[in-house]
Amino acid sequence: MNRNPTGNNQHDSCVPSSDPTLQEALIKYHRCKITNNGTISRLLKAEYEIKMSASTVKNGRRKLELTGSRGVMKNMDVEGKEEATQLILDEMSKDPAQCLGVRTIQAKVAYNSGVHLARQFIGDVMHIHAEEGFAKREPTAKKIHRVVKQPLGIHHRWTGDGHDKLYKIGFPIWAVVDDATGKFLDAWVLPSNRVAEVIAYYFLLLVEKFGGIPTQFTTDCGSETTALLGPMNALREIFHPECSLEELPAHIYLRSVHNISIECSWLRLRLDFGDNAVLFFNRGIEDDHYVLCQWLWPKLLRQELAEFIQFRNGVKMRKDKNKAGPSGISRDQAFTLYEDWGGKNFLMPVDVSVIRAIKQGMGGDSLLEFVTADFASSAQVAYDSLSRVCAK
Repeated sequence: MNRNPTGNNQHDSCVPSSDPTLQEALIKYHRCKITNNGTISRLLKAEYEIKMSASTVKNGRRKLELTGSRGVMKNMDVEGKEEATQLILDEMSKDPAQCLGVRTIQAKVAYNSGVHLARQFIGDVMHIHAEEGFAKREPTAKKIHRVVKQPLGIHHRWTGDGHDKLYKIGFPIWAVVDDATGKFLDAWVLPSNRVAEVIAYYFLLLVEKFGGIPTQFTTDCGSETTALLGPMNALREIFHPECSLEELPAHIYLRSVHNISIECSWLRLRLDFGDNAVLFFNRGIEDDHYVLCQWLWPKLLRQELAEFIQFRNGVKMRKDKNKAGPSGISRDQAFTLYEDWGGKNFLMPVDVSVIRAIKQGMGGDSLLEFVTADFASSAQVAYDSLSRVCAK
């Protein structure tokens, strides 16, 4: 008698280690310093629908030579230490304002090169080559008092605000953060973050991106944020009339010092991105034609901002046992595996086609541009030709 006529060996079919999607995912997690095989197994299932045991994940990481800092430092010879030192110096060279501390440089090295280095080793190198930076980062600045919050889950509350530190070079930022996890949902370099219609349009871009609205949106009460109240209320009433606006307002205004999640995000944005962007801009400002500058710099800043968001969402948060909600994990992980910290998904679905029609009626993506469409087209042709020449 054939006891197994179907040939089922009681093990689910597993994606081979040579699968490009699997390899890309494992490398992504490694760059974000996620090294726990069990956690990676669950993230693979949640984000890529790949079922893989922790032991198989471990074997896959070994084949790709994705080694944690302990293994890297243990097997590092003199030449390896020189190469590791250079990786650290490369990241420090991107930070002329010397705003980045040891933990951030450690995360930057892992993210950009895929090499995990011990914090002590990085600290020693930074003390040798930039001792003055430690004095600059001494935490003696006035801190905003934090209000204790009790996060319920992702998309329960979005919090948005404008960042004006780049206004001095003409490229302000508007961003939205998920309140429970601190994850940047998106951020944009725009002509002005003080125009109500532009801010409302960016809100609609985010609604289209996620296919829904949060239970509540919070901002400070600026002239530019008043245009958010109407769309939030209207979308709630149209698609979710069962949720009373009187019992739970769709949009509320908070003082900046109480809009904690987005306000706490600005410091890292300024230290990791903004201060250095201003320095690099001012170094070359004398050589820039104004209109060309208005086309080129937003293009470059948007690329760098997207890179910052990807890095910031992937880096691990500090562990805080007294903090309600997620800590000790990355914002991406907290957002994807929200049930781990007791969260729920509060996204309220909407008809995306309605959102697209509203955007079109507002004027479309032309609201976001710094220069005319004709100039942008000509500049892009020239830019692409330069890229081809450099490639040769």
